[in-house]
Amino acid sequence: MASKSCLEIAFIFGLVLLCPNADGKVFNVLSYGAKADGVTDNSKTLGFNFVNNTIVRDVHSINSKNIHFKVFACENMTFSHVNITAPRDSPNTDGIHISHSTNIHVLDSYIGTGDDCIAIIAGSNNINISGVTCGPGHGISIGSLGNSPNEVVKDIHVKNCTLIATQNGLRIKTWASSNVGNITNITFEDIIMKKVRNPIFIDQHYCPRQHCSKQRAVILDCSALFPCEKIILNDINLAYHGHHGHVIAFCAHAKGKATGKELPPSCLKESLNSST
Repeated sequence: MASKSCLEIAFIFGLVLLCPNADGKVFNVLSYGAKADGVTDNSKTLGFNFVNNTIVRDVHSINSKNIHFKVFACENMTFSHVNITAPRDSPNTDGIHISHSTNIHVLDSYIGTGDDCIAIIAGSNNINISGVTCGPGHGISIGSLGNSPNEVVKDIHVKNCTLIATQNGLRIKTWASSNVGNITNITFEDIIMKKVRNPIFIDQHYCPRQHCSKQRAVILDCSALFPCEKIILNDINLAYHGHHGHVIAFCAHAKGKATGKELPPSCLKESLNSST
């Protein structure tokens, strides 16, 4: 029989996790030596490891010194009405960082950090993200991947989300010298972006240093050895409101098709050998 787990923790920031059927168990860190003196750093990254069949809801996490919520080897877990905030210049403050987990849902939440709002890493599958507002931050990211062989991410669905003033919008990133792996069945739909630097970004030459990427609306920068295939773009409408010309799309070794509205005009090729 599947286990049901829940954590209820009150941090000095006012972070509380709520879960039904938890028998009212609340652990307050102030009872275990933490000091709310404005000086002592009692914060820790909150991790869910090997947790199944759990709901995390109505949580407000403020200014974590690292990743706010780390999800590892979990199944059937839902985050809803979660509010995560950190300064836009705070490094490595991912909102929700998911790896080696299955059937994870992030719903109706606000995430603004100095790193990825949501990061989906190796071993993740059946991840559903809906109703999330992201910003500031680096956007909603798959990866980075490629540091280890045979890394797999599959069945990811992101819909009805809004990204505001983020560095990237929807991003898939792998290292240029990466090992062989697979990222399959990824769907982004009904996404609104405002003042996003790189709205759609598939990057197989990931560079974590600042100012590596050129500002383009759609970037599909894929590997010659392992090109991107079966990409479908439908009704892309990314209007540029800056002062440096029109928006453009950039494709390298990317195969697929575009339908409906195309702003900027698609650079995808039906065949990698095609000249158009």
